[in-house]
Amino acid sequence: MAALQKIRNKAGLLIGVIAVALLAFIFPWNELTSFINRQRDKAFTVDGEVVSTGDYHKRVTEFENFQKLISGQSSLDENTNAQIREFVYEQMVKELMLNEQTQTLGLNVSETELHDLIFGANISPVLRQIPIFVDPQTGQFSQAALTQFVTLVSTDAKTVPLDQQAQLENLKSVWETIQNMVKYQRLEEKYNTLLASAILVNDAEAKANSDAAKSTSDMAYVIERYSSIPDSTVTVTDKEIEKLYNDRKNNFKTAEELRKISYFTKQIVPSESDFAEVEKEAAAARVKLAEAANPALVVADYSEVPYQDVFFSEKNLSAEEATFVKSASIGDIYGPIRDNDAFRIYKLIDRAAAADSVKLRMILVPEGADKLAANSKADSIISVIKQGKAFDVVANELFPQSNGGEIGWVTESQLASAGKEFVDAAFKAPVGEITKLNLQGQIQILQVEERTQPVTKYKLALIQMPVSVSDQTLITLDNELAQFVTQNGNAENFVKAAKEKGYDVVANSLISGSYPNINQINGSRQVITWAFNEKVGSVKKFDLSDYKIIALIDTKIPQGFLPVSEVKDGLKAELVKDKKAEKMIADLKAKNISSLNGYAEAIGTKIDTVKFVTFNTPNILGIGREYALNVYSELGEVNKLNGPVKGENGVLALTVVNKVDQSKDFNLASFKQTANSQNMYRVMSQAMPALKDKMDVVDNRVKFF
Repeated sequence: MAALQKIRNKAGLLIGVIAVALLAFIFPWNELTSFINRQRDKAFTVDGEVVSTGDYHKRVTEFENFQKLISGQSSLDENTNAQIREFVYEQMVKELMLNEQTQTLGLNVSETELHDLIFGANISPVLRQIPIFVDPQTGQFSQAALTQFVTLVSTDAKTVPLDQQAQLENLKSVWETIQNMVKYQRLEEKYNTLLASAILVNDAEAKANSDAAKSTSDMAYVIERYSSIPDSTVTVTDKEIEKLYNDRKNNFKTAEELRKISYFTKQIVPSESDFAEVEKEAAAARVKLAEAANPALVVADYSEVPYQDVFFSEKNLSAEEATFVKSASIGDIYGPIRDNDAFRIYKLIDRAAAADSVKLRMILVPEGADKLAANSKADSIISVIKQGKAFDVVANELFPQSNGGEIGWVTESQLASAGKEFVDAAFKAPVGEITKLNLQGQIQILQVEERTQPVTKYKLALIQMPVSVSDQTLITLDNELAQFVTQNGNAENFVKAAKEKGYDVVANSLISGSYPNINQINGSRQVITWAFNEKVGSVKKFDLSDYKIIALIDTKIPQGFLPVSEVKDGLKAELVKDKKAEKMIADLKAKNISSLNGYAEAIGTKIDTVKFVTFNTPNILGIGREYALNVYSELGEVNKLNGPVKGENGVLALTVVNKVDQSKDFNLASFKQTANSQNMYRVMSQAMPALKDKMDVVDNRVKFF
């Protein structure tokens, strides 16, 4: 009865548990999980429109295929892949922005217009820049090459052999990428033209701008540079810095989240024990090389560089090799020598007097299946040459693109890969004689045209033994860094402890999610991805192919405005300069100086001069950017002393020595045309960044890539 009563007392709880179990059974958890994943799967958004990681990755893959095609490469390096990811991101953002804007404005690129951009009289500039559509002979765009490519990608994949279908589908994808680039380049051009046409320069504006450049002035000036007095002579408060920050806040706007990290790197290099182990092995190799009748066998056993059974002249040897061979006797050995991450051993095998290089011509006759027929053909060719027909003429008749069979001047080492028999034939045959060789499934007909005068040449055996990082060295390094993370894996101790241990720390480094890597270290993108996905204060060790990186997340900076702490130094420097200017001007005014020579004497400097300054001169010879000179070149009176005035580089006193009025040369129509062209260029460079800022573009890629 007691047990039954307990069940009754817990009835409410049991019913609740059963209800939850039933709910769990019937609730569509898969759909909920899928919904949550979709909400998280945002590579980036443009004005609320989401681009998923899958869509972004698909476009990146398409453009990688495009890059491989135009570069002729089968794989791309890390930097190229990073550039492609950024290009595709910018391109997709641009497309989404243009789609929204041009739809509202009624702009589009029709199928007919797209066809004309590809096949018409005015080919798209996108196509003109793609190497596969350029004639290699002229360097100009080739319509024939484009037509041939389009014909190829229009082929039905079912009509080609199975092993070629994947390649054809890849080309079709590349062509879609190209057409898309053509379309949006044209759409952007229309959009920019529409914007630029709304910015017209009227007559009054043109005249006002021309007045700013109507006169050129020759000027004399004296400058007291801000660097001439120490910063400690003025005081800047935090309140003043904050006020300037608030006044300039829009200058510090950031379109993306940022992070600050502290980190240090340890390059993975061989330890001294690794060197000792290889040095021991190198000593054994030296003994075997000294005793060997056939040095090639010892070299094959120990060296990363294969044996070359050829002679080298002194000019084709390294300085170290040349020094050794000139004083060595045949059979002498030098080494092992430690150099960087390797040990080297040399043995002088032989010495001879012979030509350093020969000039060759060659005709190749493939043996094929019928070796007798090939030999017969080669003998016929040799017979024709021996009867008086020039070797180069025969070569061009057989192979029109062979340039007369010319190989040119070659050394023994350059021919080493062809084999000793080929080298001997080239360097021992008399000039003009025809030599026939059967090597590697081909019949080679050689003629030595010329050879250099004999020099002393040397045959060397070289054993090159690299020192690699051992497993034990890696374990020791990993243990060292793991211990550091365990003991100092927090923001308070990290930088101080790392410096105490002698690590080269980069502290409070500002990074962006768009950075391809850290400090140009290949494979370090993973550090950036981690920094944007983990909390402030996290510490982690990263294992790269050549480096270990230990990093700490210092600060998270949200999208919006950089905090005053991040720009404080720059603002303080500006305020220091302003206060120095106030002090310098006050001190100079107190001296009641009435001439430029007087200013030069008071400052302790000399008078400088500059010619042909206008209001619009961006960079003035001898001083650089200096707006005070620009202003007085237009407004200053000739021979009137002006100053002291605040400048960019210091406090100035100045005089306009001569002024030439050029207003008679002003052409209103020409000036307006130039100004409108400048407006078009400005719109083209600024429209997309301005639109990107306006349309609330949020880049989340760093969370995934």
